Amino acid sequence: MPKAKNQTVPAIEPSGRFGSACPTPEQKIAWLKIGIAGALLASLGLSWRLWTSARTFPLIPVNEALPAIPFPLDYISFFAMIALLVAILAMPRPQKLVLAFLVVAVLLALFDQNRWQPWFYQCCFMLLALALYGWKKPLAALNALRLIVVCTYLWSGLQKLNANFVRETWPDMSGPAFSHLPHFVQNIPPLFWLIIPIVEIAVALGLLTPALRNFAVALAILTHVAILLTLLASRENTVVWPWNLAMILFVLVLFWQEKETTARQLFDRSAFQMAFLLFFGLLPALNFAGLWDSYLSAALYSGNTDQQAIYVSPAVIDRLPPTARPHVWQASQPFFLDVNRWSYGELNVPIYPEPRIYRRVTERICSYAGNASGDVRLRIIDRPNLFTGVRRSEYYDCDHLDMIP
Repeated sequence: MPKAKNQTVPAIEPSGRFGSACPTPEQKIAWLKIGIAGALLASLGLSWRLWTSARTFPLIPVNEALPAIPFPLDYISFFAMIALLVAILAMPRPQKLVLAFLVVAVLLALFDQNRWQPWFYQCCFMLLALALYGWKKPLAALNALRLIVVCTYLWSGLQKLNANFVRETWPDMSGPAFSHLPHFVQNIPPLFWLIIPIVEIAVALGLLTPALRNFAVALAILTHVAILLTLLASRENTVVWPWNLAMILFVLVLFWQEKETTARQLFDRSAFQMAFLLFFGLLPALNFAGLWDSYLSAALYSGNTDQQAIYVSPAVIDRLPPTARPHVWQASQPFFLDVNRWSYGELNVPIYPEPRIYRRVTERICSYAGNASGDVRLRIIDRPNLFTGVRRSEYYDCDHLDMIP
């Protein structure tokens, strides 16, 4: 561990346990830098169309006055992020490179809210912690990252504590994997699957408790392995596979055999630590009142997000882009475009699940429909009642989209 200012710090200190070695804070920072940048690099590569303007799925900027980034500037911006991440991986102290990456990433995020994916949001904040603290105050950086990881597990679990998760979301997600398991596993009562959010909450609380940390780390690893096996079976959402692998690295590096850091140290009153606490610990609570976005509140695969369906006639279907037509339900009436499937199909990410995003996409469909725009209706399906799973729906046509809150 670091001692006096001018003393030499050994690369590794003995831990006194089973003859093993305890990595220094500086080594942990180096590993975490590789994990964060590597996960981002892989996920950006898997979702490369998301970061360009040459696509049919609509760009949804934070302000309608922002124009699409024209070719070739969109590709230049994307490859600038890739090059910066490669440089961050290669350089031992890439503070300025991290800041440069974050500038480009934030600018691109302003031009399309669909880029605000949970993995991108979390990893950018983790890189920010490294840029602010990592190579000057490594202990402060580690505590900031610990806080982000703990809050992510906590809110992910709390978001899944709802009837819709156990009745619809988990069965849909696990169906391909469970189809190969014995029937008694497939017939487990839905209420049993509340064990999943309970485990995530337990991981968060365990990581805060020094005596329980190793157990919580093991539980977190088992959770991510199960998630990865489920996703591999369904071949869904490949863009989050690197994130799940990175989370295994994060919990190992930040919490395994970490007995000295207390929960109170994660909530110190420094300005930047309070900012991390605000964005990952406090603001997600507002999501339950509809005042903070779901994907900024760890609600991926929670069943606790707004949904949509855009009803269209055969005349409108013929005018849709070729990338959208395969995702129109036509087996029975009413026909509808599943925008989430369209987003997966073209961008390899789920749509950012907020009503304002659904409205903007529907406006684009209305423009494609032309004089058949009267055949387009948007259905906003509100988040479910936590206990009953019942959802309310509201319908809007092309002339009344601005009425959506």
